[in-house]
Amino acid sequence: MLDIVLHPQFIKNKLIYLSYSAYKKTDSGILSTTAVMRAVLEGNHLSNQKIIFEALPYSKTRHHYGSRMVFGRDGKLYFSVGERGNEKQNPQTTSNDLGKIHRINDDGSIPQDNPFVHTPGAKASIYSYGQRNPQGLMLYPPTGAIWETEHGPRGGDELNLIKKGANYGWPVITYGINYDGRIMSKISAAPGMEQPLTYWIPSIGPSGMAFVQGDKYPQWKGNLLVGSLRFKYLSRCILKGTKVVKQEMLLKNIGRLRDVRMGPDGYIYIAVEDGYVFRLIPVAKKK
Repeated sequence: MLDIVLHPQFIKNKLIYLSYSAYKKTDSGILSTTAVMRAVLEGNHLSNQKIIFEALPYSKTRHHYGSRMVFGRDGKLYFSVGERGNEKQNPQTTSNDLGKIHRINDDGSIPQDNPFVHTPGAKASIYSYGQRNPQGLMLYPPTGAIWETEHGPRGGDELNLIKKGANYGWPVITYGINYDGRIMSKISAAPGMEQPLTYWIPSIGPSGMAFVQGDKYPQWKGNLLVGSLRFKYLSRCILKGTKVVKQEMLLKNIGRLRDVRMGPDGYIYIAVEDGYVFRLIPVAKKK
């Protein structure tokens, strides 16, 4: 299990979406991929379960599934698929589903205004490409644009503003190096390839993210919160427009922080891999 989102009209239709690492047995061994399932949640029971997306091709590797999901203001489901550890073949082509952000209708069909619908040989669900392993996907409240956090290799984790049909460069451009110290690319920018809004060196292992909204945290309102898997803290990113102008480390050593969400009650919730979900309660400063 990788992510879970509710349909924007969940109160009426009870539709729920689950992303997960699917697998199948073949003569050459077990292969896996990222899949998205839609189901109806009635009480504690799932019914009408239907797989509405499978990222092709299946792969022998067991990592870089991506899998984060968010409904856009257009009612479409956006979700990420990692390049499955094969940077040489997958992210820079539109002929497969790996290393991409996808956009589909709520029933799994393809929106006809997707950027590659009429491109011969391209996967019609692709919205952007050149991604490595996206681990956060969120709406930017002022505009409704899609923002993404993405794992780089050793260094070069990214925060991206996702644009229709755009190429985010992996592995042609990167601010990171390979885990063994080898150079992945000698350039960090190239024509026709998007630059991140910010990047992290060393890698923090960015996970889920949330924009602070409501009135419970007045000094943080409009800030972006990003979890760190590697260094086990919550990063508060202070924004000026779409630019990160300052970062603050919160909750140091709380654990591998997997996700952060704004709850419907207006509080911030964080999930850590030790099996805990925490709610952050504002405390007034002492005079």
